[in-house]
Amino acid sequence: MNEPTSGLKRFFGVVTNPQSYLNIGYLLLAFPLGTFYFVFLVTGLSLGFGLSITLLGIPLLGLVFGGSWALCRFERAAAITLLKVEIPAGSSQPESKGLWSRVKVLLKDRVTWTGMFYLFLKFPLGVATFTIVVTLIAVTLALVAAPILYLYADIDLVIWYVDTLPEAFALTLIGVALLFISMHLMNGIAYVSGRIARVSLGKF
Repeated sequence: MNEPTSGLKRFFGVVTNPQSYLNIGYLLLAFPLGTFYFVFLVTGLSLGFGLSITLLGIPLLGLVFGGSWALCRFERAAAITLLKVEIPAGSSQPESKGLWSRVKVLLKDRVTWTGMFYLFLKFPLGVATFTIVVTLIAVTLALVAAPILYLYADIDLVIWYVDTLPEAFALTLIGVALLFISMHLMNGIAYVSGRIARVSLGKF
């Protein structure tokens, strides 16, 4: 198969590739998950450090770090499952089973800190990716459905006032082209998200 044909197959095959839809699902989940992580960490760390002069602060911080570790494991599993990213196992296992030994291993592990930073980063990244994905999907669907929308009202695109049916069908053609472009763009965003997860949550 020559290169032009192979390139066209990759370009148009994006809509039939199941991985594309797994990527979209991962990107859409980033916003609610990122919001939860942000609220959990900000609330937990604020209360923990604020109460550190009392007996309540230390165990609360312990719960926050333990929760962060569990959330990082969940994020790692999500990236591996949905994005098919290879992420080396994170936290080391302590040599003894004592609580203090586990705490020391947790605090010394680089992934504990990079993972927590990743959980914080998930919120702004989630807002950005969710906005981009929803906008691309909404615009694409609106353009593809332009002939149907035209039956109920003229379409005003600011720079183009669509008041004939042939123009509405022209929008459909634009929407179909945008569909393929959008899918590749979202796959690209998912790829970058997977690289960030790999660096932050993997132990190298």
